Amino acid sequence: MSVERPLGPWHVASVAIGAMVGVGIFFTPATLARAVPSATWVLGLWVLGGVASLVAALVFADLGARWPRAGGLYVFLREGFGRRAGDGLSFLYGWLQLIVVQPGAMAVIAVVLVDHVVYLSGPVPNAARTAGACFAIATFTGANLLGLRTGGRIQIGVAAMKLGALALLVAIGVGWGSAARVLAPATIEVTTRGGWSSWMLFGLIPILFTLGGSYHATFVAGAVRDPERSIPRGIIAGIAIVLVFYLCVNVAYLALLGQDGLATSKSPAADAAAVALGPGAGKIVAVAIVGSAAGILNTASLGFPFVVYAMARDGVFFSRAGRLDERTGRPAFAVALQGALACAAVIAGASRIDVLLTGIAFADAVFLALIAVVHLRSEARAKYAPAFVGWILLVVEIGVAVGCLVRAPLESAYGAAMLVIGAAAWTVWRRSTV
Repeated sequence: MSVERPLGPWHVASVAIGAMVGVGIFFTPATLARAVPSATWVLGLWVLGGVASLVAALVFADLGARWPRAGGLYVFLREGFGRRAGDGLSFLYGWLQLIVVQPGAMAVIAVVLVDHVVYLSGPVPNAARTAGACFAIATFTGANLLGLRTGGRIQIGVAAMKLGALALLVAIGVGWGSAARVLAPATIEVTTRGGWSSWMLFGLIPILFTLGGSYHATFVAGAVRDPERSIPRGIIAGIAIVLVFYLCVNVAYLALLGQDGLATSKSPAADAAAVALGPGAGKIVAVAIVGSAAGILNTASLGFPFVVYAMARDGVFFSRAGRLDERTGRPAFAVALQGALACAAVIAGASRIDVLLTGIAFADAVFLALIAVVHLRSEARAKYAPAFVGWILLVVEIGVAVGCLVRAPLESAYGAAMLVIGAAAWTVWRRSTV
């Protein structure tokens, strides 16, 4: 009996878009504006980041078409490197996602959520900011422990707020922005030292974070009809749509705030709306951003624990994580573990979003470089991304990983340490199971 595959390329595109459009666009442009010397650099790096993301999307598309099974990068690593090496690397991928990437991303999103609540309520002590971010994570972790139905209902409500905020922001930029502000020279002191290479590296880190997530579309590969064509087309279309939209949003920020105003803003979207329409509009946008952040927290709590569940079912993680709650159908242990680790990430680095961003960028770059190696193996390549595309991805990701270690060693140390610990854990695990 054939497996039902009801999804087409636009379904794949919608998954990619949904994974990429989160809260990054609401705060990373300010980080970028502080790191580079001009608006030309700001917009140019967005284009460069979009090209890099498209290159990665082509690789994901080819591998997803070759191995059209649920699991995405976890499957690519396991199959691409063979059973012995592949099992270990897929374990490390799941380990880093669980220990560093997912908790770090949830921590960033929770901090952004709290910062926009503070925008509405007024300044609060840093301890209250940290506690609020942990409370937000705990709230959505608890909601998803109640079952898929509850998490799904929350997701539908906050998705409408997110889309409304983005549409409002673009409309305000078009209606009230000024080209003179976009072209005006910046007077702020650039926070990044070392010239163009440092500007490029530290500018790309927040951009790649914001544009990341297209590989989530490969998680649904097992349900896509004609995956050899639908997956590449869907992922490429998703990346293109998001990139065009994000470029327009950045032009709107610059047109309303200028680079100086953008660099000093803690809430660019709300401040841009306030400049055009008054404080009331800024508060409306801030409310919508809170809803958007809540939606991404809910998405993380809803989906990724099933990867941990799959690892446990494959015998490469604790068996308790491979059990579904009989009442809710949720992998309750995995959901709770992810929430607890995200709270720990908030406590470790909530006062500095750039710390969390760099740690996530380092961990992601390591495994995306390995994915490029999988693609470069002759048996894994397909027609959509020739070998030079894999080489480009490999060079970019090695550059990001090395750059993070050299330029921000303390921020990258957490991810590097977890990689070493993960390798040791895999060695112990393999010996114990054998």
